[in-house]
Amino acid sequence: MHAVVSTPVRYAAVLGCMLASLSLTAGPAQAQSAVSGSTTSVPASASATEEPQSVEVKAIRDPAILPYKVAYEMITKVKAASKDKVEIIIRITAAKTHAVIPNLAIYLDSKDKRKKLEISAAGDVTVPLDPVAYAEGAEFVTNQKKGSMDANIMLLPKLPPDVFNYADISESLESARLAVKELVPWYLRLFMPTIHGVGICYPTQDQTVLVKGNEESQLPATSNETDMMKNKVYCAKFTTRDVVAAKNNLVMPAAGWQAIFF
Repeated sequence: MHAVVSTPVRYAAVLGCMLASLSLTAGPAQAQSAVSGSTTSVPASASATEEPQSVEVKAIRDPAILPYKVAYEMITKVKAASKDKVEIIIRITAAKTHAVIPNLAIYLDSKDKRKKLEISAAGDVTVPLDPVAYAEGAEFVTNQKKGSMDANIMLLPKLPPDVFNYADISESLESARLAVKELVPWYLRLFMPTIHGVGICYPTQDQTVLVKGNEESQLPATSNETDMMKNKVYCAKFTTRDVVAAKNNLVMPAAGWQAIFF
């Protein structure tokens, strides 16, 4: 499985190197883990079930890019550094087509049990933060063939669903920078673009974002960006300078929005 990391797209190369360096420090025990897939949407909590008898899971021994040890430590660091203001998502897609994999099953194998992980319709996998499984050196196994999957690892702003203020955006931006600082070695951060702001984005150009401060305004969502799945989106942008200057301003986006860092 190959891992691609993005926040959403422009940071892929540097964060990809970061993930590779994390994997190299995982040690030989983790380098022997099974073909793996993982992801989380913070908070990371998975309901697990026993392995169904009808599902054949082959624990293929293969150097894994994202062992459970690395996934656990990465998620834990992001949650702690970001104070739960940044969402980390790991989306599993087919390596060749980048499409959702039908009937994908991923399990966490520990000493005495096997847990099936929740996978959304989009391929987002919820990784349980299980300290016992972590201590036991648990591994991911899947029902897919070796080399058939990609893991896209993304950092996204975590904002209230309907109405939020500039202070929420400011906290998300600061938290994202702290998370990146925690995860990315200093010598790679030198080559990494700065996170300038948050975009409130839509798939079409005909949307606006309502902002209420001393005055009420409609910000057009017309700035071209790319979302976490490399789709073209149109955004109203909020920079660090904008949100620090008026933290009490309310943001009321129309339905169907998504937030990205830029």
